[in-house]
Amino acid sequence: MQQGSKLRPPPIDVITIQSQVVYGSVGNGIAYRTLLKKNLEVLQVPSVLFGCPPYYGAPHGGAISSEWFSGFLEDLIAREVVCRARAIIIGYLGDVAQCHILADWLPRVIALNPGIKIYIDPVMGDYGEGVYVDKRLVERYRSPYLNLAHGLTPNGFELEQLCGMTLSTREQTEQAARALLKGNTQWVLVTSAPGVANSAQEVGLLLVTADEAQSFTHAKIDSPVKGTGDMFTALLIAHLLQGEPFSKAVPTAIHEVCAVLEDAARHGWQEIGHLRALKS
Repeated sequence: MQQGSKLRPPPIDVITIQSQVVYGSVGNGIAYRTLLKKNLEVLQVPSVLFGCPPYYGAPHGGAISSEWFSGFLEDLIAREVVCRARAIIIGYLGDVAQCHILADWLPRVIALNPGIKIYIDPVMGDYGEGVYVDKRLVERYRSPYLNLAHGLTPNGFELEQLCGMTLSTREQTEQAARALLKGNTQWVLVTSAPGVANSAQEVGLLLVTADEAQSFTHAKIDSPVKGTGDMFTALLIAHLLQGEPFSKAVPTAIHEVCAVLEDAARHGWQEIGHLRALKS
């Protein structure tokens, strides 16, 4: 190496910022494995660190402190990692302070790397469990913070929290999703979308852009496995980064998630196991 030359970080495809568990397949626990399976270079930033997901009972661990969380993000700027990254996925956050930190950090990242894509899954809860994050975080998600994202992947329950009303028809869901198309946000993909499925045996998704709204459905898989939303978002982003259009990326990601769930159900697993159902 010549004297005075500067070492550069290797290119990174995705920085994934969300929950992390020692055992379990939620948050980074499944997103990281999924993205690696798709031959992408990935870095993880934990928002919380638990021994296992909270649905097993009160776990050991907790939220990453604001000092550590902001420090992790600052390190990625200092090492110029964000300058060579292609995408950032943000999922479950440990507290509202982390949301404030990201709201300050993301514009700096975009200024350094205008081509980077930001994807936010505003994790707040679901129909079965209700809201399972700090209510202040719900309020923060209703702020312009979400406008920093190029794409959003709320589930139907989370979309209802964002718009402040119960949704029952496809038209209402589309209208609520379209209201989120502000700032950088170019698309919203609603999972478990109200009014889209044709029966109780189906699950519906609704993709809304400035120009169109496209619905997708698939058969409901009987499996207790958690983390499917985190896995779906990771798969969707992987396919988009590989240059696939939404018309192909969404159904492919749906098919892959269903295949993994069927594999887990066949083996009687309590968590997502091998990702052999995914093609590299």
